Amino acid sequence: MLKTKKNRPFTNLKGQLFRCIVASFTAVGLLALGGNAVILSQAHADAPDVSVRNWYSYMGISVPELKPSWTTKVDNYLKMNEPYIGHQAVAEEGKVFTFADSKLISLDAKTGKRLWSYGNGLTPYVVYHNNVIYGLTGDHKPYALNAKTGKAIWQSGSSTWIDTRYRTEMLVPTGDTLYIIQGSSTFAFDMKTGKLKWRADEPLGEENGTDYLEESNGIVLRTFYVQGALTSIQLNAYDKKTGKKLWDDFGQGEALQIKDGLVYSVDYHSSKLTEYQSKPERKVSVNAYNLKTGVQKGSLEYNWKMNGDPPYDYGYGSVFASNGKLYIEQGDRVAEYNFDKYIANADPLRTYPRPFYKENGLSLGIVQERLIYKNETTGELAGIKLVNGQEIKWYGDAPVAQISVYGKGMYRTQRNGTMLGINMLTATPVFRVTTGADLHEATLKTDGMIIIQAEGKLLGVKLPASLR
Repeated sequence: MLKTKKNRPFTNLKGQLFRCIVASFTAVGLLALGGNAVILSQAHADAPDVSVRNWYSYMGISVPELKPSWTTKVDNYLKMNEPYIGHQAVAEEGKVFTFADSKLISLDAKTGKRLWSYGNGLTPYVVYHNNVIYGLTGDHKPYALNAKTGKAIWQSGSSTWIDTRYRTEMLVPTGDTLYIIQGSSTFAFDMKTGKLKWRADEPLGEENGTDYLEESNGIVLRTFYVQGALTSIQLNAYDKKTGKKLWDDFGQGEALQIKDGLVYSVDYHSSKLTEYQSKPERKVSVNAYNLKTGVQKGSLEYNWKMNGDPPYDYGYGSVFASNGKLYIEQGDRVAEYNFDKYIANADPLRTYPRPFYKENGLSLGIVQERLIYKNETTGELAGIKLVNGQEIKWYGDAPVAQISVYGKGMYRTQRNGTMLGINMLTATPVFRVTTGADLHEATLKTDGMIIIQAEGKLLGVKLPASLR
């Protein structure tokens, strides 16, 4: 038999020794002070009311570190809450277009060399279309520049400014028209001359327009949030030549597809009027309208039942179409239907687990044959492979600041001042770049280079061959 002694813990012995030493010093001090001895009060540090620590840490990722080919200072808009955030830089045809000292500048993407500059006090919004740069002056008059030379093609005399605090602002160039969205107003400019062709307002939108605009067969489609029994989306159609509103339909979202003169749109309103908590039955209706007249020509209905017992969740969120298929979020799953060949009461072709269902996940569509979802709390991404339903995640080693994807390359900027380049198909980290910044905007890509947008600077990095 193995015998053990019950020894007194060493910590108790240390405590006794400490108490003896303290008592000795106290006695000596009192003798030295004599009869007038005074014991000084002890000082205590304030105890916190709450003290917690997060022991979770990201696993370190060891990958080669790439050095930027160039770095240049630019205007820092990342800490501003403005409607043009996310549009202050573009990269196309081996060039980068951005703003420095409130001027629009062009940079060589490989070297960072400044090629030209334009204007002063400009609104930091730029778009590229067919070798032309479009932007807005400080008083929101649109302009067009030759992207190669920076020479002005035209500057409009008409301002698109709307004096309202909350608004959506977008520049949408098409074949021959530059559309500018300002809240619930839509402006149409001639792309060759800059002349304002028309302006259309949606009074029920209360300046609450979305960034959706689509042009098809002489019709311009837009959506707005308007008041009804419940606030809901509304689909409007305008004549492209005159801006005259041709029709609208309350509760209808943006076009899933436009085909054979019909526009297919989800009815987001009717389902909100049902008592969904007590009944498990759910339905999504996709209505088909004549594109020019707005006359409803039919409806495609997709039905299912929620699992479990009441009270039930609302039951569905995002609905989108891709490559002839329709995808509908149904509780904790995503169902895939044949959209091009509709069959009433048909079962889904396939179903997939819905990523971040409990964490308020946002659908970002399909990329590289993967359903992509964003966790709106953490910013992390997860995907579902369409071929087999396997979930895939792309890990970093610090909280995410921004993620951009080009082809098989995923570029993850992080809140610890680094960026990870990840092979999206294999989920394998490939390289790291030190940015030295906390906040980042979308990473740009052109001519074998990525352009990292950090706080007040751009970094140009040559891509390794595996991610080009």
